[in-house]
Amino acid sequence: MLLIIDNTEDDKTVLSFWLNKKFVQQTFKKIPSSRNNDSLLICLDKFLSKLKISLKDIKCLGVVVGSGRFTSTRLAVTMANTLAYGLHIPVIKLLKNFDQNLALEAARESVAGKYIMPEYSAEAHIQNKN
Repeated sequence: MLLIIDNTEDDKTVLSFWLNKKFVQQTFKKIPSSRNNDSLLICLDKFLSKLKISLKDIKCLGVVVGSGRFTSTRLAVTMANTLAYGLHIPVIKLLKNFDQNLALEAARESVAGKYIMPEYSAEAHIQNKN
């Protein structure tokens, strides 16, 4: 039912899915390269395959916002909003260390067609690589 994307850590992505009345979670190590922005989609594909479920089994998406790197947060929110739009399902935002029961309640009360905005812990830090 509910898929949660936590892309806030520098070195890992955590995906969780509510399955059989419990959250199943998998952590993926991030590839340290700015050219691997598709790795979030690859993680999602591997996770769903492992659980033997498809995108159609997702009834709501949750995204952890408010902490983490600017680009990582934007990628997670953009992916979730895009999937929510394509699948006609709701998307909710969650804060780091969210309560799972409250996340499930928010998912049940959410409606499709409303999308989330990224929230950041600080201003964007743009680094010149010259």
